[in-house]
Amino acid sequence: MNASLHPGEDIAPIPGDLVESLRDFGYTLPSALADLVDNSLTAKATEIEAYLEADGPDSYVAVVDNGRGMDQKTLVEAMRMGTKGPLAARSDNDLGRFGLGMKTASLSQGTRLTVITKASDRPTLVRRWDVGHIRKSAKWELLTDPTAIAAPFVDKIDGMCSGTAVIVEDLDRATYLKVAASEVKQHFGRSLDSVRRHLAMVFHRFIEDGVTICLGSTALPAWDPFLKKQSTKLATEHFALLGKTIDIVPYVLPHHSHLTDEQHDDAAGPNGWNAHQGFYLYRCRRLILPGSWLNLHLRKEEHFKLARIQVDLPNSMDAEWHLNVTKSQVAAPAALRDDFARVARNVRSQAAAVYRIRGERHAPSNAPPHRFVWKREESRGAVRYRIDRTHPVVQALLHGGCEHAGLLGEMLELIERTVPIATMLQDPVKSLEGAALESDEKAAEQFVDMMLHAERFLISAGKTPADARQIVMNAEPFVHFREVLSDMLNKI
Repeated sequence: MNASLHPGEDIAPIPGDLVESLRDFGYTLPSALADLVDNSLTAKATEIEAYLEADGPDSYVAVVDNGRGMDQKTLVEAMRMGTKGPLAARSDNDLGRFGLGMKTASLSQGTRLTVITKASDRPTLVRRWDVGHIRKSAKWELLTDPTAIAAPFVDKIDGMCSGTAVIVEDLDRATYLKVAASEVKQHFGRSLDSVRRHLAMVFHRFIEDGVTICLGSTALPAWDPFLKKQSTKLATEHFALLGKTIDIVPYVLPHHSHLTDEQHDDAAGPNGWNAHQGFYLYRCRRLILPGSWLNLHLRKEEHFKLARIQVDLPNSMDAEWHLNVTKSQVAAPAALRDDFARVARNVRSQAAAVYRIRGERHAPSNAPPHRFVWKREESRGAVRYRIDRTHPVVQALLHGGCEHAGLLGEMLELIERTVPIATMLQDPVKSLEGAALESDEKAAEQFVDMMLHAERFLISAGKTPADARQIVMNAEPFVHFREVLSDMLNKI
């Protein structure tokens, strides 16, 4: 008998048990609120307000926006668990992933979720999930009345042209409500600060573009992780995957000595300098990973903390990047891993060079740029690496009056044309970084004569001795030995 003729068994999940499982996806209060803000931005909101109230049983969390709102059909569908899965086509600005975010984020904090919404020229609508009611009724029964706490938000939305309010009550997971009454205010203040810093970080590009996100009545300032006005921006790269383009913009942040204490503390970010080094992954301009070396087997170390790399991803590659429900974990696809490792190693090397520079706390903003021996040139999609003829040592050798200067120039061109790039790319990526330069006296001795020769050339060209010293000290390889070389030259 054909087994396919036998009907299968319909085993529906137990609503009360399933909804409890959905509450444990690993959200924190800041990440849960960020998921609610995602929905507001997808709805084209330009003004978003987040509210947190710590008042015993009357405590709540709410997010209100002036987005386009929803009609009844859209609202009911939005309240469905798993309304739009990861395989569904999404608009380019859709920040959703699994069709679970609003529900799982909200219920991770409390047992009652009320959504109040109004589309343009439509009546205000209310729908509510209540975990206690689901357990008792054993049904996915969506309620249509607001609670006493949610009721004032009905009036608020009703007075708007369009918008949505999401209110979460019965905050049984809020840590600041699980302490002694005398300590609630202190713990609640810390939670508010965590939320403030997280939202300012995750949505900084939207805030920079004019979206207002408030915590209570206070508008959040954007946190720029790249200090774009002060950092060194390296060459942008573009990688293709599944017919889409991934844009990568590396930055080397300025040395501590070029920042005020306030700027330095702010640039550290919510988790500190070392934690925020690496790749910053943005999905539709929303930050989903604030600093990581991904799955590239590169460790976070102190001397790489100035390396931060912006990566822009579309929302059509979630599976390839292994993006999870809370949008907090990703991994580089195998097809791009070597390219990402190459970018990472280059930025790490340059960041380490800047980190090792010893300067004054308030160094002048017109300090000479750091000179590297090799420079990258891009023309019509082709990339070429050339020896920088403006490097002080190269300048001194080419223009110092030596009878072999012409021959030396030809030799540099020969080196550029014969760099074994194809062979290097076939070597294991981890072997290409090379040994780090150690800033010790023995290693620096070999560069003293070279440095003095470059200084003498610059002085003969009209530079003051102090300026010549500064220019050379900011060039490879001397920048790696700045402190040691300064001590050695002072003894000469």
